[in-house]
Amino acid sequence: MSKAATPQEPAPEFSRLLPVGQIGALGTERELTATPEERALIAKRLGLEGLPMFSATVRVAQQKRGGGFLAEGRLRARARRVCVVSLDTFTEPTDHTFSLRFVTEDKLSELDPTESELPDEVVYDGEAIDLGEALVEEYALALAPYPKKPGAKLPVIEEPEASPFAVLKNLKLPN
Repeated sequence: MSKAATPQEPAPEFSRLLPVGQIGALGTERELTATPEERALIAKRLGLEGLPMFSATVRVAQQKRGGGFLAEGRLRARARRVCVVSLDTFTEPTDHTFSLRFVTEDKLSELDPTESELPDEVVYDGEAIDLGEALVEEYALALAPYPKKPGAKLPVIEEPEASPFAVLKNLKLPN
């Protein structure tokens, strides 16, 4: 009897695999830049009007305490967004520093949770780290949830008098 087919997860829009064997004792640094096709797919995934720029510099090193790998870097992007106030399209720049801890499933959350400023943990398969997918996820978290074009202001609406007696004051009694 054969097993039912299971749908496979879609491939990440921006996958950059780093085999852990290439990291070395001193760590490694990578410059990652998305192609126009990858940027279009990332924009679609994140609900952006467009993504003219998406790149990062990442330094990855093996962690001595707790196992895994620590990735620190800087993510730069420019997204075309729709302003929630004016509904105008504008470019929103992002310049975001990050710190991520890559761990295998069995090492997840072995660090002391009472420590402040713990890096976010990302599970990897033990053989290769997908820096690209981790960057897209980090970018999604860095985006403003309610994008506002610089200088956009809500219109001032005059509010009527709040008192119910103000309405009664204006009523005319029939003669």
